[in-house]
Amino acid sequence: MPNKIEYNEISNAKVTDTRSIVISSCSKGGFTIAQRMDVKEGERTTPVFMKGAFHVDNLECLYNLRDAINLAIKKIEQEEIDDSAWDDEEEVEDEEWLENQE
Repeated sequence: MPNKIEYNEISNAKVTDTRSIVISSCSKGGFTIAQRMDVKEGERTTPVFMKGAFHVDNLECLYNLRDAINLAIKKIEQEEIDDSAWDDEEEVEDEEWLENQE
């Protein structure tokens, strides 16, 4: 009988009201990143792991995943700053246009 694969949760992050991303170490090596849904049944909450988890081979690959997430955050934050600056420029241009109309 083959050995049963065991997972030990390292960390999790809530991504919606009912779902979390869970990072676990795997007894066969590496890490697993899975999506967990918390199903409420009366007063009891049951964690249900969704199909489609993926395996990360080692710590270096986990670093690469971290770097990809950080880069995505940086790009999104920069887009928001750029959009905000664009809105400010439009506001100034609109005010100048209004002043020229008077």
